[in-house]
Amino acid sequence: MPANANAAKAVFLAALEQETPADRAAYLDQACAGDDVLRRRVEAMLRAHSRPDSVLDRPAAERLADDPDALDFLEPSAKSGSVGRLGHYEVLEVAGRGGMGIVLRAFDEKLHRVVAIKVLAPLLAGSAAARQRFVREARAAAAVAHEHVVGIYAVEDVGPVPYLVMQFVEGRTLQAKLDGTGPLPLPETLRIGVQVAEGLAAAHKHGLIHRDIKPANILLENGVERVKITDFGLARAADDASLTQSGVVAGTPEYMSPEQAEGKQVDTKSDLFSLGSVLYAMCAGRPPFRAESAVAVLRRVCDDTPRPLREVNPAIPAWLEGLVAKLQAKKPSDRFASAAEVATELSRQLAKLQSGAGSSEAVSAVAQSPPLRPARRPDKRLWVAAALALVVVVGGTWLIAKNWPGGSRPADGGDPDGQPAPTPTQPVVLKPSRTLMRHSAALRILAFSPDGAVLASGGIDKHIFLWDTQTWQVRSTLDGHAGPVVGLAFSPDGTHLASVSTTPDDCLIRIWNVATGRQVDELGDGKSGMLDVAYSPDGKTLACGGWDSQLHLFDVATKNERVIPKVTTRHLRTVSFSPDSRRIATGGSGPTRLWDVATHEEISTPVRLPEDMCPIFLPSGNELACWTFPKGRITLCDLPSGQVRTFWRAHIHPQAIEGLAVSRDGRFLASVGNEGLARVWSTDEQRDDRREVATCIGHEGACYGVAFTPDGTRLATGGHDDHTIRIWDLPEICRVAP
Repeated sequence: MPANANAAKAVFLAALEQETPADRAAYLDQACAGDDVLRRRVEAMLRAHSRPDSVLDRPAAERLADDPDALDFLEPSAKSGSVGRLGHYEVLEVAGRGGMGIVLRAFDEKLHRVVAIKVLAPLLAGSAAARQRFVREARAAAAVAHEHVVGIYAVEDVGPVPYLVMQFVEGRTLQAKLDGTGPLPLPETLRIGVQVAEGLAAAHKHGLIHRDIKPANILLENGVERVKITDFGLARAADDASLTQSGVVAGTPEYMSPEQAEGKQVDTKSDLFSLGSVLYAMCAGRPPFRAESAVAVLRRVCDDTPRPLREVNPAIPAWLEGLVAKLQAKKPSDRFASAAEVATELSRQLAKLQSGAGSSEAVSAVAQSPPLRPARRPDKRLWVAAALALVVVVGGTWLIAKNWPGGSRPADGGDPDGQPAPTPTQPVVLKPSRTLMRHSAALRILAFSPDGAVLASGGIDKHIFLWDTQTWQVRSTLDGHAGPVVGLAFSPDGTHLASVSTTPDDCLIRIWNVATGRQVDELGDGKSGMLDVAYSPDGKTLACGGWDSQLHLFDVATKNERVIPKVTTRHLRTVSFSPDSRRIATGGSGPTRLWDVATHEEISTPVRLPEDMCPIFLPSGNELACWTFPKGRITLCDLPSGQVRTFWRAHIHPQAIEGLAVSRDGRFLASVGNEGLARVWSTDEQRDDRREVATCIGHEGACYGVAFTPDGTRLATGGHDDHTIRIWDLPEICRVAP
C-alpha cells in the first residue's frame, strides 16, 4: 500500500476514536496540517464510514475495484468458481459494498441454502467503534422476525473481521427501481408503502428505531417484489441513552427527520417522517429535500416545506398528499401515532382502489381536512419578499394593461424606472423530441462538437458516450476514468475531446481522438480531482481546475503546464475562455476572477465580480454570464461598463440551478435545475427580469447537463435522476442569428 494511503488510513482510524465532531475536527486540523490532499482523502473516508450501508445497493461490477486486497480474510477454496471460504460458508461472489463493509453471496454448507454475508471492511476492523456498531446492527435486526424485515441467521464477532449472516434477497432496492422508472403508479406505491409501514411497525413493537429508512434500504424481492427492510446499522432501542446525545447527527440527510437532523432525541415518530419521505419519493420520483451539500439538505429538512405532491405529480390523490404531509410534519406530535396506523390507512385505500369501490379520493380521516403543512420558522426576508412580489405583480399588471392593444404606453415609452416594459407573451412549452438512454447513473455534463455532428455525454457511471446527431446512435464509448466524468470540451477543430473526473483517484486530463474513440494522451500531475476543462478558441491552450483551487494551463502543442495558484478560496468549478483566447474567467467557491492567459496576471474590472458563481464568456467577449448553486440566480456582467444585471431566483428555478449554457450567438441562455425543467432565456431584454422564451418539460427529477447545438435549433439536457438525455427542438425565435 502506498505511503500516502497508509498515512490516510492511520489518520482515519484515529479520527474514528474521537468522541465528538468538534474533537474530530480539531484532531484533523492537527494531523493534516498543511496537507490538503491528505485532509480531503481522510474526510472522504469518514463520509463513507458515516454513510450507512445498503445491502446489494451497488452492482457487482463496481465491487472492490479500488481495493484488490479487500478479500484477504477469506480462506482458499478448492471449488472452481468460488471466491474463497469463510468458516463453513462457500463464498460465491461479491454482491455489493457500502460505507461499512462488503456483502458476499455464499452457500451455507450446513443448512444448504444461499445466504448473504456482510463483512466489516478490513480497513475498519481495527476500530473498536466500528466493530461495536457492526455487532449492534446484527443484534438489532435479529430481534425482529417479520416477513418485511431481512432475517439475521448468525453473527460472528471474533477473528480478524466480524461478519453477520442474513437472508439473501434476490432482487433490487427501491432506489434502483426509482432510478430506472421514476415515479411509481399509485397501486404500486400503496403496496410498497403498506409493507414498509408493516415492517417498521414490527421493529417498533420490539422497541427498535431504525433511524435510516430510505429507498436504498428497502429491498424488493424478485418476482413478487415483496418488501424487505434492511440495514439496521443505525438502529437503536427506544430507551438507548445514546439517542439523546446533542449534536450527534447520523442517518441519510435526504430522508432524515428534523429532530434527527438537529441531533435531538428521537423516537419511533422519526421513522414515520422518513417513511413519509419515502412515499414522497415514490410519488415524485425524487426525494422531497435536495441541495448541493449535506449541510444544505439538513437545513431544508429542518426549515423548508417540500413542494406539494400534486404540483409535482397531478395524478396523486389529495388524500395521499395529505397523508404524506402529515407524516412529514415538523413536530413529531403532529404525525401519525404509529406505523401500524399508517399501514392500516394505506391498506384500506389500496383495497378501495383494487376493488373499484369508489374513488381513491375517498373517505379518509386524512382526506377530511386540508393537507397538514409543516410550519416554517419565521423569516423577515419572507415578509420583504412578499412585499416585493406584491409590488411586482401590481406594477406588472398595470404595465401589461398599458401595453396591451388599445392601451396607452407611458410617456417615456417604458416603466417608472426608465426600463422598457416587459413583452406580454408566455414562454413556449416544449416536450422532448427524443430521449436517449445509455447511461446507468446520473448525467453530469454534455457538449456538442463545433460542427454539431457529435454529442458527448459524461456521468457518474464513469462512461463517456459519443452520439451521432443524425441517427442518435452511440458512435463510441470512451472508458478510462476511475470516477464520475464532470467535464468535457471539444477542441475547436472537433478532432479531439478533453475530459476530467472529480474523484481524487483520477486527476488526469484525458484526451480522446473523436474519430477513433481512443485515448491519445494524458495531461497533469494527478494530484487533485478536476471539475471543469476548456479549450481556448484558437486551440492553443487547454485549461482546467478543480479541488486544488488552482488554474492549470497547458500548451496544446508542447504539453507544458503553467499553474496559477489559489485562484479561488476552496474549489474551482468553472473555467471559460474569451472569444479572442486572451482572457480566462474562473469561479466556483470564492471570487470570480479574470486572468491574462499570456502573463498569468489578474485583470481588473470596473466592478467587483460576484462571488461564489460560475462564469461563462458570452460570444461578444464583453459580458460574463455567472450562475450559482444553490442560491439559484444568473447574473450578466458587462465588463467594459461594470453594469450588472440579474435574473432573480424566483423567475428561474424554484430550488436551484445546476447548469447553464450559452447559444453560439449569445442571444440565449439555457438553465437547468433541481425540479427537472430546462428554461431558455433571451439576453436581448434590458430589464432585470429578462424574458423566458421556452420551458422544456420532460425530465423526471433533477437535471444537470445542458448544451445548445451550434446552430441553435436544438437543446440537449442530461437527467441526474432519470439518467436520460432529452433532445428539444427549439422554436424559430431561438435560432442562431445570421
